[in-house]
Amino acid sequence: MEKFSEIQNFGFNVLTLSFVAILFFTFFQALALIMQNKKIIKNKSGESVSFVFFSYYGFSALAVIIYGFYKSSFALTINGLLGFIALTIAFNLLKFKKIELREKIIGIISVSILPLIILIPQKDSLILIFGLIVQWSLLTQVIELLKNKNTGSVHPAQGIVSLFSQTFWLIYSLLSNIWPMAIINIIGLSLWAILLIEYFYFKKKQTASS
Repeated sequence: MEKFSEIQNFGFNVLTLSFVAILFFTFFQALALIMQNKKIIKNKSGESVSFVFFSYYGFSALAVIIYGFYKSSFALTINGLLGFIALTIAFNLLKFKKIELREKIIGIISVSILPLIILIPQKDSLILIFGLIVQWSLLTQVIELLKNKNTGSVHPAQGIVSLFSQTFWLIYSLLSNIWPMAIINIIGLSLWAILLIEYFYFKKKQTASS
């Protein structure tokens, strides 16, 4: 535990405050992912939910556990555990949603993230690439919601929590000099904001028409 930068610099400072906030929002991110998973199971449908996003998010998050040890970051290591819940969602999407072969192939390719982060020494560059791919996969979620013009089985909790969480991640990344995470979180904040605008717009239209 002593090797982690948060433990070494623990005290009343911005780094510690951002670290505590990240742990707080990681807990709520886990709850939001569980709520998303329950909604898919309850509806027996994955309408408007992107399989590609949850597949890449899941494996990239698990890679972040390894990256966290590499960067001596307890926050990264703990946050990476969310990957297990994201992969559970991806599995249930395979059960309850008709997924195109192209999407399945893209999802299967995401498995390669784990051996790459273990074997390749340039972990900063790799995590940036993985993070950008996850943001691209989040863009597929934005596009799917726009294409269907229906909120379907999408749960807004993850987007709401992610806006707060990634704000603190951005602060933490800048203070800890983890530049790949800073870039990833700037892009992620923009995409989650767009996704939530879409969600509440289509939700309002659905409510008005019913």
